[in-house]
Amino acid sequence: MKKKIIVSAIAGVFAIGAFTFVFADFFAEPPTPRKPAAAPGNYETLRACDKQALLWEKVQQSVHAQLPPVRKFGLLELISLGRQEISIKGKVYSDFAPAGWKKHLHGRGAMAKVKIVPHSHKYTGVFQGAECGLLRLSLTYKPDPVAPGLALKILRDHVNSANVSALVSLYGQEDNYNFFEHPMSNIVPVGKDFGQKRVHEIFKKVSNYPEELMLSDMAHIGADGQPVARIVTGRQIFFVPSGDLKFASSKHDVREDFLKIPEGTLIYKIMMVTDSKFDYSKFSAEDIPGLLQTAEHIADIVSTSEFIASEFGDDGIFFRHQLRP
Repeated sequence: MKKKIIVSAIAGVFAIGAFTFVFADFFAEPPTPRKPAAAPGNYETLRACDKQALLWEKVQQSVHAQLPPVRKFGLLELISLGRQEISIKGKVYSDFAPAGWKKHLHGRGAMAKVKIVPHSHKYTGVFQGAECGLLRLSLTYKPDPVAPGLALKILRDHVNSANVSALVSLYGQEDNYNFFEHPMSNIVPVGKDFGQKRVHEIFKKVSNYPEELMLSDMAHIGADGQPVARIVTGRQIFFVPSGDLKFASSKHDVREDFLKIPEGTLIYKIMMVTDSKFDYSKFSAEDIPGLLQTAEHIADIVSTSEFIASEFGDDGIFFRHQLRP
């Protein structure tokens, strides 16, 4: 009798596990795949600022009347993420998310129009400056801990946009809700807990270096759409918050802070790390202050609109990752 009970219990566990795996996509947040946003057939041939105007119109047309809850990230979302074609993040160059794409991480945020104001002309491509870009700020998932992230899109004349994303770290900043407390970077240390290791393995399907995004595409083509003969860039950049942006560290919805930032605000200083010999296989949070000391201030990100939280900004726009081969 006892043996039958044990066998039945084991069978029940396996049945629940199989059900969870098969139907994870139906119950995970976001609950349904998105429909593609309509893009004009000549979109890629437009000038950068015309593309920005078109994208911003879609943002304005889909403003959230009330801020929707920040999406959670649990077992169902982890399973669903693992079943997605992760290579889409690297191989899709469009500014519009493809049909069926589910945004499990950084699902809720706010976006503003921005420009890149150069401080140095040493580095090529969009680092030389750009008038028309978009900056999206978000938390990785429902806070616990608070994990800030950003995605920057620089529109370019007649060619695809330049994109980069950055994080404080995979661990976030514990229970500190001041989004602008720490710098963010395109390279972060490898995570150590179960969820971070699992996400690492999922993204390792397309890159042996899931915690690093490359910058060469940003440096290859300028905002005018013209490729450079010789790419000059570093491997790592830091987005250092403006000292003027300070918000409460106590628990609250950080999107409410974004919506208070006025047009014309210096949001981030872009710092390029010049030390090309640093061993990133041993990269840890303790290394960040030293890297920042060696970094060169190459540009500023300045808002050219207020921030808006919208449906298109959450699920319609697409930020490509330049994955390291």
